[in-house]
Amino acid sequence: MENRENYKIIITDNNPIVVEGFISLLKQFPEKEIIGIAHDGGDLMTLLKNEKDADTLFLDPNLPDTNIYRLIKDLVVEHTSLKIIAFSNYTMPKLVQDVMEFGIHAYLSKTASLNEIVEAIKRVHKDERFISLSVYQKGIKSRPEENQFSIELTNESQHFSRLTEREMDIVTLIGRGYASNDIATKLYISKQSIESHRKNVLKKLKIKTNEELVCYAQQQGLT
Repeated sequence: MENRENYKIIITDNNPIVVEGFISLLKQFPEKEIIGIAHDGGDLMTLLKNEKDADTLFLDPNLPDTNIYRLIKDLVVEHTSLKIIAFSNYTMPKLVQDVMEFGIHAYLSKTASLNEIVEAIKRVHKDERFISLSVYQKGIKSRPEENQFSIELTNESQHFSRLTEREMDIVTLIGRGYASNDIATKLYISKQSIESHRKNVLKKLKIKTNEELVCYAQQQGLT
């Protein structure tokens, strides 16, 4: 992807102080334009229908009235060019790992410096994943014994990190009841590719039937 310097940014956070702080900080960089503010998942999806040029999203994972995992997958499936940067006071390693697995491109603590914020924007638009030093340092101070980003889930048979991004897209759509033909149309790939991905998902998650896969996807909030 081309490394651009001009970005169209949306901020999704229900704390007005955080929003105003963001606006103030980014005024120093006129090429990084804030084109919208949302306060929850519903606001965000409505905003994105109108702001189709948006390419960067700062997202607080702790939004009111929002299933954050469902929201992330909606964004990943429906807004494929949007780079998503989590911006949160919550930096527990398990949370960081989970949202990165679901499709977040970067994770920042709300104690992040301006340099870290700018660096995150640059890195995600180079198609890199990025976890800021502020997240790591906060983790050390709060829970040193848990300061690791590769904590294993207790249920080894069902771990989203086993899946590719495309496989996660397909699991999301399966959980919503889409048939293979519909998934193929939505993702612009062949039905044969869908069936191949589905088989790989079943194998990786150690699930035996398509019905069990639908149930599992729905249990994870992917509906």
